[in-house]
Amino acid sequence: MLFNVREMIMKLSVAYTFEPGLIEKLSEIPEVHEIYGKLNSDIFGGGRSSYTLRQVSRGKLEKAIRTAHACKIRFNYLINGATLGGLEQTRQGQRRIRKFLEYLDKSEIDAVTVASPYLLRLVKKKHPRLKVRAGVFAVIDSPLKAKQWEDMGADTLCLSSIACNRDFEKLERIRKTVSCGLQLIVNANCLSACAYELTHMDLLTRSSRKHDTLKGFCLDYCILHCSSERLRNPVNYIRSIWIRPEDLYVYESMGYTNFKIIERSCPGDLLLKRVKAYSMRKFDGNLLEIAGQVAQVKKEQNVPGSQYLRMIKTFFRPDLAKLSTMLALKKYGESIIIHRYGRENAPVYIDNRSLDGFLESIREKGCDMVSCNGCGRCDIWAEKAVFIDKVYRTQVLGMAETLERGLCTGELW
Repeated sequence: MLFNVREMIMKLSVAYTFEPGLIEKLSEIPEVHEIYGKLNSDIFGGGRSSYTLRQVSRGKLEKAIRTAHACKIRFNYLINGATLGGLEQTRQGQRRIRKFLEYLDKSEIDAVTVASPYLLRLVKKKHPRLKVRAGVFAVIDSPLKAKQWEDMGADTLCLSSIACNRDFEKLERIRKTVSCGLQLIVNANCLSACAYELTHMDLLTRSSRKHDTLKGFCLDYCILHCSSERLRNPVNYIRSIWIRPEDLYVYESMGYTNFKIIERSCPGDLLLKRVKAYSMRKFDGNLLEIAGQVAQVKKEQNVPGSQYLRMIKTFFRPDLAKLSTMLALKKYGESIIIHRYGRENAPVYIDNRSLDGFLESIREKGCDMVSCNGCGRCDIWAEKAVFIDKVYRTQVLGMAETLERGLCTGELW
């Protein structure tokens, strides 16, 4: 297929970490048209646990919005919790929702991202200036669902990366069904068709919602599951839902030009490296550096001391779970969220350029995510591109087995 990628107008929507100077650096990359972010906790909750995020006051938020506009970058505020937790069903809750939306409008944000049809309709009715995006937590995974969100007034739909990123027939049908904007997350590495998807959304929402009864506490057994599944069977690194920078043209050829780059818990220098890789459509190195799990809670990543202390305070909850459990989970998290990416010292290395041609083969022959039995294509590519330190694999799987057993027996609590 002949296709000139230079004719595509790529738009990148980039996570904002509230790290000083980051907006100005992002403004030097022409493809960046929007940043997205939020307070580290608010009444809606969102897609990242508060303890992984920098402390953000309203003053810092307002300054970030002004800086973004000065740099000709739009600001999208996330009100994208998986549920509202019943907040919208009470008089007091209604007051809080409407008051906060009024604040956001006055702060001159450009758009909001929602997961609730109710919030979409409320924003469109009361704050028509704002653009509204249906986020990935809305789980838009079919042409019919996409059409419903468009009919309710959504300006852009961020499709379910878990359900759609490798289903090219579905992507084409959704693009033909709606005329609104469509967005894809490019550097998530969730498992395809993950059974934990909705549960994980709920855990993350609660752990970033202000006044939640758990006060930010999150025993994230979903991450425990997916990370151990990859190590047990390395082909799952290939079956994940990432889109390589070199493969953007495949999606652009179907009419997708709006791409979202995560994470809001990512150190600024690493985030910039991710953005530059996608803007240049090329990356040489470990794919996990641009599409791997990351949480900015390590001292060696220049995390503010206040954030590190906040994390400790969040998880020192003997009233909820054993201290030994939280220490074991902390150790496990530090093991799976790698920060060494070089071929010589990375515990897991995925050679990005060894995957040249992978996505074309999936698109050409189709990918049945219902069952991978009898196919074997991803196994061949995994053998070619994925390298795991054997000692690391044994140690981490041993930790995972102990934690997973404790989940079932109740020993963790």
